[in-house]
Amino acid sequence: MHKWMLTWILPVLLYRSYFYLIFLVSNVSLACNEMTPEQMAASANCSSPERHTRSYDYMEGGNVRVRRLFCRTQWYIKIDKRGKIKGVLEQNNNYSILEIRTVAVGIVAIKGVASEYFLAMNKSGKLYGKKVCNEDCNFVELIQENHYNTYASANWTHKGKEMYIALKQNGAPKRGQKTSKEDISSHFLPLALS
Repeated sequence: MHKWMLTWILPVLLYRSYFYLIFLVSNVSLACNEMTPEQMAASANCSSPERHTRSYDYMEGGNVRVRRLFCRTQWYIKIDKRGKIKGVLEQNNNYSILEIRTVAVGIVAIKGVASEYFLAMNKSGKLYGKKVCNEDCNFVELIQENHYNTYASANWTHKGKEMYIALKQNGAPKRGQKTSKEDISSHFLPLALS
């Protein structure tokens, strides 16, 4: 009699636990269907139907790096107190300290800390200093394969060709129309202050 009772009770217990498990799973799935996508993404028990996207908000309008831009022609970019752009050989020149501020993803504005002028490029490719930041002050920052950065005007091109910030061998600014990303005068290292 005991054998018969054990063989009869065991299947019933297993079926009851099986039905209980199905009941729990169905309740969880119903709860997930009633949730908004935001709630489902936050819930650990439910998988979200939407793909999680990265937020690049930290890169827009707030990321500021204080650097010196060292050109491959051995000059540091300097924005003097009158807003004139040129190269300087001394590393410790106060006018060569620049703020590189992210405006949008991949777009930066460059401001002289001591002079408080923004680096700008007009439509003819001339570099100049501007007190108020506008579209002329926006540059596309790209890291090249040789680990140097290039800064192309985000607003202006010349015959469909990008115009870059560049310093000649004598430290004078080079017109954007005469620059290219392969030219060493347009390659810069953003050096942290030491």
